[in-house]
Amino acid sequence: MGGPLKGIRVLDMSRVISGPFCAMILADMGAEVIKIEKPGYGDMARQNYPKVQDESTYFMAYNRNKKSITLNFRKPKSKEIFLELVKNADIVIENFRAGTMEQMGLGYDVLSQVNPRIILARISGFGQDGPYSNRTCFDGAAQALSGLMDVTGEENGPPTMIGTYVVDFSTGLYTAIGILAALQARERNGKGQVVDVALLDTAVSFMHTAITDYMLLGQKFTRVGNNDRYAWPANIYQAKDGRWVYIHAGMDNTFSTLMKIIGREDLLEDERFSTREARAENKEECDRIIQEWARTLPAKEVVDIVSNSGIPCSPVNDAIDMINDPQVNYRGMIAKVKHPKVGDLYLTGPVVHFSDTKAEVRCAPPLLGEHNEEVYTELLGLSKEDIDNLYADGVI
Repeated sequence: MGGPLKGIRVLDMSRVISGPFCAMILADMGAEVIKIEKPGYGDMARQNYPKVQDESTYFMAYNRNKKSITLNFRKPKSKEIFLELVKNADIVIENFRAGTMEQMGLGYDVLSQVNPRIILARISGFGQDGPYSNRTCFDGAAQALSGLMDVTGEENGPPTMIGTYVVDFSTGLYTAIGILAALQARERNGKGQVVDVALLDTAVSFMHTAITDYMLLGQKFTRVGNNDRYAWPANIYQAKDGRWVYIHAGMDNTFSTLMKIIGREDLLEDERFSTREARAENKEECDRIIQEWARTLPAKEVVDIVSNSGIPCSPVNDAIDMINDPQVNYRGMIAKVKHPKVGDLYLTGPVVHFSDTKAEVRCAPPLLGEHNEEVYTELLGLSKEDIDNLYADGVI
């Protein structure tokens, strides 16, 4: 049957993470994604280390289920070729600096002339207009400017970047949502449109309550480490074997249950801990009591006892622990696919599971230009001689 987006064709002009990640999500759901890359170099992510058999693990992480073609946009012929591809496409994804597509002569006004149904998804650091629109941006810069970095880290420590590219990934997710909404709108009115998503906007969207608390109450978010900002106790605690576990018992009912587990029912009558507000004032002492108990048992026992009592509790896994976790594997989140150079390649699996149509990892990330002949022959009707000439002229 194929995935839910079977029959949708995407031209992926994007590089690095946010755009490729967005296109990968659509590809997992069955869309045909054609990645368009610079001849001889490709997506700049292909140059990132580490590498296996000269293939970047960084690139491979975000580009499965795609075809790769090369096209040199510095050659005049490339515009004609690209517009021919647009005629038979549904979506174009790009993450150049704002205004680059217009400079290339490929703004939405041009694309929509050849295909009024085309959807152009535009990812940038700061949006297509505004005082910062011409600036370059990476994930960390968006975290810094948005205030997200300022609220992350230990209470008395410096601002801290989140440990993975959460803004890039989330921008890709927002863009995928926008594309799906634009596809639905096109079903009603028959027209494509521009989907404009910025890394900064994504990062600011994570600051919901920080904005509301300040604007209404004059309260500024501070760094809280691993604590919950609104409920206590919630923190990481070190077990007897040295491993860390996360326990969230910040609600009155879960706190009561935890105190019974650790044999401290007496604290339920202690005015220092009897309400959430009181526990906030005495969170250090609360953490000390829980830590004292956690240190008497190995991490697995702590997790089993606490989580089986209905309290959110998990081991603090490293990447190796996560890869071997039974629930992670049961959900298919570690996918294996054959790569022509690397062999067995392990990637994250699709997050969204459908009851009927299936999202899946069908094929490995492509080699640079691997599908030139297939795409240019089948979609544009070019002959082998035509394609050879394009190679010779440096167009592909």
